Amino acid sequence: MLVVVYVIFNIAFTVYGIEDYSQPTTWSSRLGWMATGNMVLVVFLALKNTPLALLTPYSYEQLNGLHQIAGYTTVIQSIAHGVIYVVYFAHAGRWETIHEDIVIVAYVLLAALFFSAMAGLMLKRLNYESFYVVHVLCFIVIVITLGLHRPKIDPDKVLIATLLIAGLWVSDRLLRFGRLVYNAVNNSATVYPLSDGGTRIVFKKPLPRARPGKHCYVWLPEIRAFETHPFTIISDDPLELIINTYTGFTRDLHNFAVSKPGAMLKASLDGPYGTTPDPMSYDKVVLVAGGAGATFTFGLAADMLRRMNETSTQQIEFIWAVRRYDNMSWFTQHLNNIRTHVHASKVALKVHLTSMPAPSSTDRDSNPRSGDGSRKAGYSLPTSPTSPFEKETGYPLSPSIPSPVILREDPEKDPNISGSQKSLATSSSTQLPLIYGRPDTERLIRAAVQSAGKDQRVLIAVCGPNGLIEKVRNTAASCIRVSGPAVDLHCEQFSW
Repeated sequence: MLVVVYVIFNIAFTVYGIEDYSQPTTWSSRLGWMATGNMVLVVFLALKNTPLALLTPYSYEQLNGLHQIAGYTTVIQSIAHGVIYVVYFAHAGRWETIHEDIVIVAYVLLAALFFSAMAGLMLKRLNYESFYVVHVLCFIVIVITLGLHRPKIDPDKVLIATLLIAGLWVSDRLLRFGRLVYNAVNNSATVYPLSDGGTRIVFKKPLPRARPGKHCYVWLPEIRAFETHPFTIISDDPLELIINTYTGFTRDLHNFAVSKPGAMLKASLDGPYGTTPDPMSYDKVVLVAGGAGATFTFGLAADMLRRMNETSTQQIEFIWAVRRYDNMSWFTQHLNNIRTHVHASKVALKVHLTSMPAPSSTDRDSNPRSGDGSRKAGYSLPTSPTSPFEKETGYPLSPSIPSPVILREDPEKDPNISGSQKSLATSSSTQLPLIYGRPDTERLIRAAVQSAGKDQRVLIAVCGPNGLIEKVRNTAASCIRVSGPAVDLHCEQFSW
């Protein structure tokens, strides 16, 4: 809706009040002013500390899509502005005008705009850190050249716009820098390696206003001195992050954690950021996560359980698709917390392993298939750590954890279960039923919504790969019925 309104306003302001539609210079001038105004909007939408977060339900990351559209619109309007003027003056034989200083500055401005747009289209997904450097450098060039590219008519207006753009950007940076300085005092981060490329960070100092499900920017100068990176908060007591490993910063962080498990680093935080509908205002909350997106849903579920009391009636449907068994160890403590919580009966936990291990012949012969074609298993969550590291952190030090066990009535009589697995299966532990195969997300969401009364409210919150988010978005839209419950959707999706 915001995008539609934005496009309509751009078209209206572009054509409104033009006295002579046949004059190319009139169109070029209007497009130049529109590009200048849009540039102010682009910077405003990019502010991490946007005033819109106080006035609307949108935080900066939810406005990122509009920021990108406004940016590309600015580039198109600027190019059209320049091309029309150059063609007009060339056709009129005024070649000297094309080589004036103000026009040469405009060439540099257009080049910076173009490279910034291309970086967003091509470089952003390949290497975000490189994109960010290019984006900031191009922005600085854009601000300088915009201030120098002032027309003879109303030159002060361009100067005012330039100062406004620079002021917004600098003030936001100063505010974020101030938070980093404040949160760095007496703060540190302890890093732990997790199996299959995960990293856990626990901070010494709490972050004011932090809540599970929000996100913060992390500064670890020993890993990257001049960079901050955003991660979702899974717990705020103490402040905890669980991070998957990709490239760049996350890879360097994991390598450091592997080489020095339990090491303490100087650290600081900027945040928290993000807006999420209050789940306690809904009768049923459906949480859908894919892979490491569970950092968001585990945080939201834990926050809900903490806020519940004896009279709470909220129900939670927790759906998690995780590729590998090892990845589950990242959330061992949080799975245990949910399943042993006093309000655990209000949580329907469905965990799907999408990479099915090769079953033994006995498994194939003796284990039934569930109704949806997925095989169920029992996964034992250890509640008694064995090593000092596990006692301190609640996480296994070794990346090797027991394979899934298809539990029988008496595991001691199953010859296919190893000694360590028998010990695990018969020890004091919480049995977590697993489902092998991809979840039928659409069916599960529909069933959850249909089980709610027509006078109830349902929140569907999702975090994970783009494909999963798109499927949940479409399913949520199709669940909206006049005679059904009210359905709201929240997609936790980062665009940086």
